[in-house]
Amino acid sequence: MKAHLHRRRPGLRAALGVLYLFLGALICWLIYELRMIVICLLMAITLASAIAPAAEWGEERKIPRVVTVIGVFIGTILVYSVVAYLLFPIMKEQAISLYEHLPKYVQSLTDKFPPLAEYVGSNGDVMKIDPERLREFAPNVARHTLSLTAGLMGACANALLVLFLTSYFVVEAKDIWQKLLLWVPPDKRERAGSLIKPLGGRMGGYVRGQILVSIAVACILGSGLWLLKVEYSLVLGALAGLFNLVPFVGSAISMILSLVIASNQSIELAIFVFLLFGLEQWLESNFIVPQLLGRQVELHPLLVLFAILIGATIMGLPGALIAVPVASAAQFLAQEFYLKPINADDTAGGE
Repeated sequence: MKAHLHRRRPGLRAALGVLYLFLGALICWLIYELRMIVICLLMAITLASAIAPAAEWGEERKIPRVVTVIGVFIGTILVYSVVAYLLFPIMKEQAISLYEHLPKYVQSLTDKFPPLAEYVGSNGDVMKIDPERLREFAPNVARHTLSLTAGLMGACANALLVLFLTSYFVVEAKDIWQKLLLWVPPDKRERAGSLIKPLGGRMGGYVRGQILVSIAVACILGSGLWLLKVEYSLVLGALAGLFNLVPFVGSAISMILSLVIASNQSIELAIFVFLLFGLEQWLESNFIVPQLLGRQVELHPLLVLFAILIGATIMGLPGALIAVPVASAAQFLAQEFYLKPINADDTAGGE
């Protein structure tokens, strides 16, 4: 009888292996099909981790978590409103003027450097919206109004879902973790509970760090372009900070746009603008990102680049937004459950 069971055991193990592979493939398929929900959930967890330190600080001073969350949301809205109120009139004027003169700038640039006409066309007005083309495009817009509205409504619904989940995770954090830890074996609950706070610190640190990096980039480039007397310096600085949310690609777009404008003032000014962007990239790579973002996320810049590329390839822009926090969390878990045990074994062996 025992020999019979031993003969069947390899077949049982193979069947279990196939079952596990099937379950893994099924889970991956469900995650892909429900990717927007997964992205919203990860965004909410990341934002909740960013707000958690403020909620804990307020809780120590007898301030309810719900009040802290509302205060953070209101404070964010007020800051953006004040900045928009102070800068929007000037930025609007510069943005309209930039839109009107950009085709002329491109045309002038192609006149100075004829090889560029091969890439942007011989007529600089191609960069401006043609009313005739817009009139021809109108029926297509009307034909797809339903799908476009559904997309906008879906985006609004996802944004509201993220805000609701963020608030819920911050307010009910203690109860949520206590209930989740019940699914962990009793002898491992203390170990699992000790990982919650550092894991949240890494994910939330990316949000805080990325915002600070974007503000620093906008201030450096905006001030530098203003000192160089480049036209539309305020708009260009704001765009540089906004585009910096998409690393590497955003910086290139900002630099090209600034060079187009500066080259129409003078070639010497364009050279100085190029040097300004080079200086900003050096400061960002060696000081700003390591201090504001690298310390928060604790990821090598090369890993940050690969994480963004992989996230953008798999899930587009939403995937790129959550790629770095997820990569940081994955690295932390790998260190805790794989790297540290290996080093502990080596230390115990006297190596």
